[in-house]
Amino acid sequence: MDDAAADRCEECGSPLPTPAKVGRRRRYCSDTCRSAARRGRRRAENVSALTAGPCATDIAGHSCGRTARFAIVLNRRETRLCDTCYETALDFLVSQGVSASDVRTVRLTDRDTAQPQPRSQQQTEALVQPPTRRRPRVLMIEDDETVATAMGILLPRRGGYEFSHARDGSTGLREAYAQRPDLVLLDIMLPGIDGIEVLRRLRSVSDVPVIFLTARSDDQDLVIGLAAGADDYIVKPISVTELLARMARVLRRHGSTENQEPVYEDGLLRLNSLSAEVHVVGKPLQLTPIEFRLLNCLVRNAGKVQPFEHLLATAWSDPGGQASTRVKFAVSRLRRKLDATPLGGDAIVSARGIGYVYRAPSTSRPPSTSRPAADAETPRLGHGHAGRILDILNNRENT
Repeated sequence: MDDAAADRCEECGSPLPTPAKVGRRRRYCSDTCRSAARRGRRRAENVSALTAGPCATDIAGHSCGRTARFAIVLNRRETRLCDTCYETALDFLVSQGVSASDVRTVRLTDRDTAQPQPRSQQQTEALVQPPTRRRPRVLMIEDDETVATAMGILLPRRGGYEFSHARDGSTGLREAYAQRPDLVLLDIMLPGIDGIEVLRRLRSVSDVPVIFLTARSDDQDLVIGLAAGADDYIVKPISVTELLARMARVLRRHGSTENQEPVYEDGLLRLNSLSAEVHVVGKPLQLTPIEFRLLNCLVRNAGKVQPFEHLLATAWSDPGGQASTRVKFAVSRLRRKLDATPLGGDAIVSARGIGYVYRAPSTSRPPSTSRPAADAETPRLGHGHAGRILDILNNRENT
C-alpha cells in the first residue's frame, strides 16, 4: 500500500487524523467508518451464504416445490421464493402499501454454480479494495427496444449511470419497488398497466424520483403526469445533452433524501420510517397512516415547500379530486394533534396556494415545553406562514 493510500480512511477515503506516536496504524477516520466496514464484511459473508433452495410458499399443506431464486427480507424475516412466487409477493406488498425502504431483496445463487471464496480471502479483499463512489442507478420502463438499447449505451457512456430496463408496466413496477434505483425513466404507453398507473402505485410505497419520457405531448397528459407525482415530464425526441441535464437536476433535488436514515430527529420530533412511530420529546404521537405519510414527507424535506399534488400522491396515492381541499383537511387534523405537544402545529407552515413546509425547531421557534405567547403588537391570525401574511395585510390596512 502506498503512502497516499495509507493516510486515508479505508471506508470513506477521507484523510486520517494525525497518527499517535505509539500503537497500531489507524485504518479508519472514526468509529462510524469502523462500524460501517464491519457491517460490510458481515453483509459480504451473509450474501455469499444465500444460495438457492426450495421455495418457501406453502398453501394448505401444499408446497410450491420449485427452486427459490430470490430472498425477500421484511421485518428481519427472510423468505425464499421462486420467480413466480417472488413476483406475486412483490405485487401483494405494493398493493398493501408496504414501503420500499422496509423491504430488501436478494437474488440467490445456484448451489452447483456457487463457488464461495474462503472467508479469510473475502475479508482481505474487502479491506484492500479502495473505496469507490457508487454510480447512480437508472431504471428505464420502456416497451420500445430500440429506445431502450440506445439509452443502455448512452447513459452509462455519457452520464456514468448504471442502467437497467423493464419492458412492461408490471415488471417495471416490481423492479422499481424491489431494486430501489436512484431514478426511473417511465414511458406512458406501456403494455399491461400504463405509465400513469405505474406511477400512482409506485408513489404509495416509494419516493424514488420519476421522469416521464414519452411521445405524448398533449397538455392534459403533462398535467396528469405531474399530478400523479412525476418529477419531470419530457417529450420525445430530446437531445441526450438536455436529457442528462434534466436527470442531473432531479437527482440533485433528491440528493438530500437519497441515502436518508430511517430515523429523523431534530431535537423535539423523532420519526422512525421503519416502525411508523412518531415521538415528540419522548412521548408517542398517535397518527393515522395518512397523517404519518404526510408528516414523513414534510419532515424529510424540512425547509422545502411540498406542493398539494405531491402530498396527495405521497399520502393517498391518488392524484384525482380536489388536491388542496383533501390535503388541507388532513393537515388540519395533523396540526391539532401537534398543538397538544411542545412542537406545536405552527411547525407546519402554509404556503398559500402552493402547499406546506415543515420548519425544524431551530428555524421555527426555540424548544419549549409550553407554547410561546402571541406577539402583543401583531396578534397571530392563523397558522405559520398564512398567519404572518394575514398579519402583514392587516397592518397595511391599519396604516
